[in-house]
Amino acid sequence: MKGYIKNGYKKIIRYPVTVWMIASMLVLSTIYVVYAAYNGTAEVKRVVSTQASSSTVFSSNYMEPFSSNNFSIKNLRTTNASNFICTITVCNYDQLDPTSPAQGEIVYKFTAELVEYDSTSNTYKQVTTVKMNGSSRKTFYVQKTTDENQEINYDDQHDINAPGNFSYTYQSESLTGGTSVKDTFEICFDASEVAKDRPELFIKVTAEPTQESIQLNSGITSLSSIISVSQGRLVETGWHGNLQESSDKDYDGYNLVIEGSGAGTIEILWDNNKFAINPAFVTLYGGTGGILTGESDVAGRNGWKKMTLSVDSMRSNRYVVQFYKKEKTVYTGTDFASNYIKCENYQATVVNENGTGA
Repeated sequence: MKGYIKNGYKKIIRYPVTVWMIASMLVLSTIYVVYAAYNGTAEVKRVVSTQASSSTVFSSNYMEPFSSNNFSIKNLRTTNASNFICTITVCNYDQLDPTSPAQGEIVYKFTAELVEYDSTSNTYKQVTTVKMNGSSRKTFYVQKTTDENQEINYDDQHDINAPGNFSYTYQSESLTGGTSVKDTFEICFDASEVAKDRPELFIKVTAEPTQESIQLNSGITSLSSIISVSQGRLVETGWHGNLQESSDKDYDGYNLVIEGSGAGTIEILWDNNKFAINPAFVTLYGGTGGILTGESDVAGRNGWKKMTLSVDSMRSNRYVVQFYKKEKTVYTGTDFASNYIKCENYQATVVNENGTGA
């Protein structure tokens, strides 16, 4: 062993330049690896810090995480006097961050059931007798209309006010992982219920992921809500948008919440020098046949961009658009981000006498 060490020492003395070069290369390689790792990490942190992180990868526009002692009640209002159709979405991403979809497939079942309030037990129970409007059965049904962002026309309307069939379940529905997708279902309320100031019949909707899906994707749980509809005679139609965040705090990203009733178009405007619109929102609602127009300049506002969103509360009454900072500026107080992100120029659809839009 001593001879081996001595021979090695002699070689080092004999070739000092070579050994120095090898040692230098090893040191430089180590520095490069460390720098690359640091630079890569810093880049990831920079990108992540400008976008809101997703807290769930299984969500809905109307349903909320469900537990036996905490369920969501959604009381919808409408100015229409006919049957009311409400569109329910089931998504594989957070409603506030569609850029972070579930990485694994989510398999779930979706159930819609006709229920009524039981004051004795303070619960909503499935109805047990057919609800009539004179000699006719009241119209309550569920129908799937979109499968993973693609419209479908093969599903029938499933009656949930029929003898012995007051609920309907879609078994083994799925949402593909790795890309932002959603399924949509329509539930219909009879016009006689719409006309009431105080609802008597409700539709409970539930989306339950399988245990395998829960284990495969963190942050998902069953969703549910109890939905009713009533006549909103004094409700004015119109759409507006406001930032969800508080003006006394600084954020890396901001959420523009657009909501309202009626049908028409509304413009989304932002200062493109300071903020960037979430491309996932553009992809989700734009493109061929989409409800979001292409980006264009805003007259009289240097550097501003706008897109026009076609809205219809019969399809959805709420949208959330994310905007991310382009620079490390603090937007609080009077210089809040709402100075640079706006929702304006709502134009209602004009309805002709025959009930169609002009």
